[in-house]
Amino acid sequence: MLARVIELREVVKRYGAGRAAVDGVSLRVARGECVFLVGGSGCGKTTTLKMVNRLIEPSAGRVLFDGRDTRDFAPHELRRRIGYCFQQVGLFPHLSVGRNVAIAPQLLDWPPERVRARVDALLERVELPPEEFRERRPAELSGGQQQRVGLARALAAEPAALLLDEPFGALDPLTRDRLQQFFAGVRRELGVTVLFVSHDMAEALLLADRIAVMDAGRLLQVGTPRELLAAPAAPAVAELLATPRRQSEAVERLQEGA
Repeated sequence: MLARVIELREVVKRYGAGRAAVDGVSLRVARGECVFLVGGSGCGKTTTLKMVNRLIEPSAGRVLFDGRDTRDFAPHELRRRIGYCFQQVGLFPHLSVGRNVAIAPQLLDWPPERVRARVDALLERVELPPEEFRERRPAELSGGQQQRVGLARALAAEPAALLLDEPFGALDPLTRDRLQQFFAGVRRELGVTVLFVSHDMAEALLLADRIAVMDAGRLLQVGTPRELLAAPAAPAVAELLATPRRQSEAVERLQEGA
């Protein structure tokens, strides 16, 4: 069995007296594995993700990182060990691309020469040549380029795991497709552990090792893409799986009528 990097044990999050936003979620992510959290809006997937690095604190249950309860870490220490990239990217507009990527290593007091080497290596890896992009400002980049910088920044401090929250959701379809393919290659090359939130089942089927489907704060099913396609465990899972099928059928009808 692969060593577990992230583990949630009966995790609950409540806001006030209403229904729990996350209700008894247990999930394990193995070292080097890419697990997708999918479901409709308000299902609890982003709340679950944010409890991993303590951006949100659980109301009950435990979250473990490399076998340690995350409450044993200072929040800033935990977040330096877990990379985080989200849809809005959040690059600092007054800093150059290189300085944006360098933030976490500098906070960890890496020597300047090591920081520069890491920044340049990551920019090369995300296909933004450092001699061309290192000194640019985020406003000078396209949406896809900004998202690549965000991914490089999340990887800069050599994190043990990476949390991704709809990182490609705001991009046009062509750029989104290119970045999905790019992400798949980078992940295989680096062997990084990933917990990835998405509402897009087609994206999950393409990129995930396993998919965890959420609805109303609960996990409905966890399995490989093949397992979910073969035997969806609930109507909500079947409905999510039907979306990429309908898209494919629509394309086929258009092609037949051309």
